[in-house]
Amino acid sequence: MNYFFLNVFLGGAWMLLNGEYTGLNFVTGFVVGYFALRLSQPFGLKSSYFKRFSASIKLFLYFCYEMLVSAAHVVWDVVTPTHLSDPDIIYVPLDVTSDLEITLLANMVSLTPGSLSLDVTEDKKHLVVHAMFAPDHDEVIRSIKNGMEKRILEVTRG
Repeated sequence: MNYFFLNVFLGGAWMLLNGEYTGLNFVTGFVVGYFALRLSQPFGLKSSYFKRFSASIKLFLYFCYEMLVSAAHVVWDVVTPTHLSDPDIIYVPLDVTSDLEITLLANMVSLTPGSLSLDVTEDKKHLVVHAMFAPDHDEVIRSIKNGMEKRILEVTRG
């Protein structure tokens, strides 16, 4: 976690050196600082920061992709005269265990068009999901587990 704060500091220092106090300038400094820290990493402590940071970027890009594909699927179902939806309630078994991981997964599922997380069971072993397109329960479970849940675990557990 020390690398993250050092990276934020380098992003702020970049803004101070350039005299431009914009978000884009901070992001540029953050990226330059990231690569500087990445290059100097063998000389310091070994940290999971770089693996988790790249996993966070992959999670974000995957989530954006899933949102676009799901939105297109829902829009297609709405604008065409035939209804392709086959809604159902599905219990997704969870590998994530902490409250943060479960909350992140539930929110990402809910933000994806065509799916809504309804509840988590008392024992925190299953996420209850309402899926708009669920002709095959195993496929919906597989897509959540191999998609978002797997990437969340890469971020939180390294």
